[in-house]
Amino acid sequence: MSDPYLLARARALRTVAVPADRTELTRLRRAVDDVERRLVDIVAAPDGIQELMVGWAADVEPASGALGDSDVHRTASAVRLVTLACCIRHCWPDPSQPLYPGQPAPQEDVIAALTPLQDTLAPRDSAAVLGQTGHFLTALRFLRACGHLAADVSDGMIRLGPKVALWSERDVAELRSGYNVLPAPRKG
Repeated sequence: MSDPYLLARARALRTVAVPADRTELTRLRRAVDDVERRLVDIVAAPDGIQELMVGWAADVEPASGALGDSDVHRTASAVRLVTLACCIRHCWPDPSQPLYPGQPAPQEDVIAALTPLQDTLAPRDSAAVLGQTGHFLTALRFLRACGHLAADVSDGMIRLGPKVALWSERDVAELRSGYNVLPAPRKG
């Protein structure tokens, strides 16, 4: 398989097993270097297998959309952002520990923590149509599809996804400093 195909495969699959063949691993590293990317070692939850993910090189960041390019930047909805924040808090109970991979959290606990926020986040009209928690479930599906949360393995648990492993230490430090404002698990 040629280098561009190795890179395309790694990007399409989001995570790939570490190649056993050193030559293939070298070709993959060369392919990501050529496009100012890097390979990030991650541990795939829940099975704990070591995998690789294509991330941005340390000195290169993607376009932020600051120039108003709507093709590059799309603002996330408040429901998606708060849902991600709640998942982070539930899957990362100790902010002194590394954020990724975190630990699994029951989906019902995450939804229970989000439910009191629904009147603020979702207009009454859509709340009636979607049911009390439908918009949060939709946000969870979206976050899983984007890789911020791991794919649903039908065990009722939420896990942080491989994209979280790509966050910079600066981003994680910012989360640590605001940890107490993330939606917390409900007491009792």
